[in-house]
Amino acid sequence: MAETGCEQSEAELALSLSGGNLEKAITTLGVLLKYITAFKIKLILPEENIYGLMQIAVNMKTAEILRSSAVLSHNPSIYEISSQQDWFSFEKAIFSARLDSGAMEIYTQNVEENFSNYAKSAVKELPQISSAQISGIIKKFFEPKPANIEVISEELSVSQFKKLPDFDSLEHTASFTEYDLGFVQLDAEILEDENGKPANKINEGDTVLSLITDERDIAHYIANLIGAKKGADMIPISAGVKKVSASEDGICEIHLTFTPSITGFAKIKKDKLLKVLESKNHPWWRRIVPWG
Repeated sequence: MAETGCEQSEAELALSLSGGNLEKAITTLGVLLKYITAFKIKLILPEENIYGLMQIAVNMKTAEILRSSAVLSHNPSIYEISSQQDWFSFEKAIFSARLDSGAMEIYTQNVEENFSNYAKSAVKELPQISSAQISGIIKKFFEPKPANIEVISEELSVSQFKKLPDFDSLEHTASFTEYDLGFVQLDAEILEDENGKPANKINEGDTVLSLITDERDIAHYIANLIGAKKGADMIPISAGVKKVSASEDGICEIHLTFTPSITGFAKIKKDKLLKVLESKNHPWWRRIVPWG
């Protein structure tokens, strides 16, 4: 019940159908219980020439909003993004659109935060949650400004939803290359270590322990995908050193690689001692077990 969010009667039925096999029962429930609905939304605020994409995932049993995001832009091209694609791809498109020219970052953040709070209470008051009802909530939120809304819903099972971001960071690392967001560079830092390697001695090909420090929305989204964020906090993640250069003021500029399309950039004083997990020529385990 804790794993799938099902009720006791549903758990008992699944156990019965699976012959008492707990693991099989959990799998069965994850496939069969489709009580999560994802609403993919396209909108236009015609008076201000603002175009937007929004998505909301709702637990239809509890009327709880599980996940939501949005992007607002002056660039009409984002309205051409298809809402017919699967929900994960649509959400990925939302965060990619935040990097495009014309994207209204501060306005998007304000709308996203205020709408999330508004929708949480508005959804719970609905007698029935449907695309038409969600459209009505959005129109009311933007009043008195008129809004043209297009909403498409997609039913998801628990298993399908748990394959999306924020659930298993290990799965994110393994599957991230399937959801390429294009080339993105993030602000980062390399963690220090009193027994570590000076910054000016770091080599291309070394593996270091890094932390994403970028404050942009897209950075937090990507951090979730690659396992560099837990809850609300960024957590250390290994990164390969792609390039190192030194400036005349004693600062080293180090370019990192998280995935083929996601890189990091850190600036650090050349004499700082940094945490190196693996040297280009000497893996960390060989320093501990030299005969390995």
